[in-house]
Amino acid sequence: MLGELEVIGFSAVRSIRALHFSGNSNLESAINWLLEHENDPDIDQLPLIPREINIECGDASNETRNDIQAKRDDAQGRKPKESTAAGRQKETSQVERKSSADQDEEEDRRRILELYKSKQDGEERARDRIHSQLQEDKRERIQAAKELMEAKRTLEENQRKRAMETRKADQEEEKRARERIRQRIEDDKAERRRRLGLPLENPAASDTIITPMKIKPVEPSVTSEQLRDCLRNLKKNYKDDSARVTRAFQTLLKIITNIVRNPEEEKFRRIRLSNPVFKGWVGSLQGGVEFLELCGFQKLRASGYLDMPRDKVDMTLLKAAGVEVASAMENPYFGLLSK
Repeated sequence: MLGELEVIGFSAVRSIRALHFSGNSNLESAINWLLEHENDPDIDQLPLIPREINIECGDASNETRNDIQAKRDDAQGRKPKESTAAGRQKETSQVERKSSADQDEEEDRRRILELYKSKQDGEERARDRIHSQLQEDKRERIQAAKELMEAKRTLEENQRKRAMETRKADQEEEKRARERIRQRIEDDKAERRRRLGLPLENPAASDTIITPMKIKPVEPSVTSEQLRDCLRNLKKNYKDDSARVTRAFQTLLKIITNIVRNPEEEKFRRIRLSNPVFKGWVGSLQGGVEFLELCGFQKLRASGYLDMPRDKVDMTLLKAAGVEVASAMENPYFGLLSK
């Protein structure tokens, strides 16, 4: 059995250990033991067995030795007769046992080979399954990578298209916004000219009919050049604060426009100098009150008011002043290029 185990492929030490611990019964038991204990830490060590030695002392008496010798002689005398029959029977028994042992050994060898072959077949099938699974996983990964690349390419293409469409829409919206701003500026200019009673730049574009008003002639003491110089000096004095100058011009234009549109309203022709809004936007600026005085306002020191009597309202002068203020607001270089 040790030789059969070594032929199968097990080492001599492992085979000896398996035969010992399986009881030396048969090869199948030894192989099963090896498969169950192949991971034991001492699998490659020979088993250590206690040795038992029985020693008999030879102190028998002479009579005892003589009796034993006599019995041995008698036994030797009977031995030739008995040995013949026993020999035949023993030979027959040995042949039968040998034949049976050969059959059992052959059967054990066949079962062991079948077991070993089935184990190898099972391992081969397991390797094939693992290999097939790995190949399938590899194909799936490749397919997933291809799908991911295609999805990414499609997403980038859609993003580019949306960006182009958004940019085009923004350009169109910007163009429309510029057109609206330009139209609003034109409308504001036309409205300011209409409020001041001035003719439109393009009379055919407007259906508004301006009724001529009876106005007093401009006194020669105040001219458009004087009004322009006053506004020019105001802007020069505060050229580093354009927002303050713009707010002052807007306030002056609003005061003049209110009087032109409502000359009978006293509240538009009377301004309190201590008013916080007027003082902060016009009164505290050098040239603001002076411009209003050129337009016809009178400073009443006793009451602290700027007042324009009804009989002093000069529509021509006020309209000319409104034109100068509007021109100063529209021209960004007004008062900056002159000496």
